[in-house]
Amino acid sequence: MEKWQLIDPYPGAHIRTKVGEIHHHGIYIGNDEVVQFGLPSDAFTLKKDIVVMRSPLKDFLVGFIEVKVFSKQELKEKRSNEEIIACALSKLGEGNYNILKNNCEHFCNECIFGKKMSYQVEKVTNYIKKVLSE
Repeated sequence: MEKWQLIDPYPGAHIRTKVGEIHHHGIYIGNDEVVQFGLPSDAFTLKKDIVVMRSPLKDFLVGFIEVKVFSKQELKEKRSNEEIIACALSKLGEGNYNILKNNCEHFCNECIFGKKMSYQVEKVTNYIKKVLSE
């Protein structure tokens, strides 16, 4: 189970903000800046126009920010905060957005752990599998 806290973000933090019923994710890089895969308002943007960008934190915010609290196991697997920031910045301008396979949460987890994953997508996929098997 993921844990999130309402605390001030630190450089290298995995942050999220709630957009309707989903969360938008980003990597906080310090100085009130975030690297994010698209903007929270990009739900109605053509996916070809959604790219990894560096922006002011105010452009990320929808309501409040939550900061990911890593489990003991995740702390062993995650990159250093400096490496996370470097990875996020190295992806500026990348595209190929896909809500199921390459979204903002996939981007953050790739920067942090070196692998793309989305708990939101897994949760929905597991729910659909459960409903279909009933």
